[in-house]
Amino acid sequence: MTGSGVLGGRYVLLDELDRRGFGPVRRAEDRITGRTVAITEIAVPADGGGLRERLLAEVRAAGRLQHPGVVGVLDLITDRAPDGALREYLVTEHPDARPLSRLVDGVPLTAQRTAAIGRDVLAALRTVHAGGGTHGGLDPDCVLLAPDGSALVTDLGLARAACREPGMFAPPERRDGAGDTPAADLWSLGAVLRYAAGPRIAAGGPLDRAIAGLTAAEPAERIDPDGAQALLERAARPGPAGADLGASRWVLLAVAGLLLVAVVAMLLWATR
Repeated sequence: MTGSGVLGGRYVLLDELDRRGFGPVRRAEDRITGRTVAITEIAVPADGGGLRERLLAEVRAAGRLQHPGVVGVLDLITDRAPDGALREYLVTEHPDARPLSRLVDGVPLTAQRTAAIGRDVLAALRTVHAGGGTHGGLDPDCVLLAPDGSALVTDLGLARAACREPGMFAPPERRDGAGDTPAADLWSLGAVLRYAAGPRIAAGGPLDRAIAGLTAAEPAERIDPDGAQALLERAARPGPAGADLGASRWVLLAVAGLLLVAVVAMLLWATR
């Protein structure tokens, strides 16, 4: 990066974005196309550590994906930071969206909104998996929320390329050293949804069942994507916190019964 704040002779660096997934993220303008992009700065180990080769492999895989819920990867540039050290800079699309981690920030979301986010993220992950890849590091910083409520997934493969240590959103098998799999991504999705909803999850409701199924300890016991999608769709329906109609049926019947008793009592009183 030159002293003028231009990366690779092409991207004019602007303000810093409210994201901290893998390093500082800046908004930038592409001098050639005029479009606004996001640039993530990734520190390079002193010995290189094969980071660029791993990043290139992930960028090529991510660049082939076409899905509205996946933030597109545009470029990878090696340049020097102001301190003189080498950095890798990942250039991606810059959607008008905020990371889930900043939106929650100690204030859990409703079950309905959490389920809608899960539905969108699951759809994006299914496209990644269908292409033979995995995310490999899904967490609340990697889920971006647009003003219309839709969710997008970013930072595909970055945790794997940067050899990032597994965190609290990594499944048990990844913390034990196992490789990345679609089942591991599903576990991370369940952990992200539990984080987003906090204590607002109704026991036995569709969101609760989806999260429990996604985060089963054994990969083979986890709910399949179709089953998870059906539960998340049900929980995302408009209603009292995405409540399951079956779970509230008896409450509705009880209320109807009380109303009937009240009406009958009023009629009897009126005819006296």
